[in-house]
Amino acid sequence: MANSDVKVREIQLLELYSDSYDKFMESTIHMTYRFRNLFAQKDDQARDLERKIQEHLNIAQQKYAHAKVDYEASLKRGGGMDGNELRQREQALEMYKKLYEKAKNYAESAKKLYQNIHGEVERAEFMTNRQRNKLEKSKEEGDNFLKKAIAALNDYMQ
Repeated sequence: MANSDVKVREIQLLELYSDSYDKFMESTIHMTYRFRNLFAQKDDQARDLERKIQEHLNIAQQKYAHAKVDYEASLKRGGGMDGNELRQREQALEMYKKLYEKAKNYAESAKKLYQNIHGEVERAEFMTNRQRNKLEKSKEEGDNFLKKAIAALNDYMQ
C-alpha cells in the first residue's frame, strides 16, 4: 500500500527541490555579504573624499598663512620700491583668504555629508546582517524540514 501512496519519483523530486532550495538560500545569503561589502566600499570612498577635501583645506590654510606673512613682511619694508609689491601681496592675501574660507566651508560640508553617509551605511549593514541571520535561520529550518520529510517518505515506502 505504501508503494502506491508514495512514488519513488515524488521523493526524487522532493530531494531535487531540497538541493535547489539549499543552493538558492546559499546564493541569497552570499548576496547579502556582497551587498554589505559594496556599502563598505562606498563608505571608504566617501571617507577618502572627505580626507582629500581636508588635505586641500590644509594646503589652502598654508598658502593663506604664507600670503599673510609675505604681506606683513612687505608692509614692514614699506611696500617695496614702487608700492606694487604691497598691492600684489595684498591681492594674493585676499585671494588666499577667500580660497581658505571656501575650502573651510567645503570641508565642513564634506564632514557632515560623510557623517550622514556613514550613519546610513551602518544602518544598512545592521539591516543586512539582520536579514542574513533570518535567511540563515530560514535555510536551516527549511533544510531540516525537507530532510525530515524525505526521510519520513522513505521510511513510509519501506
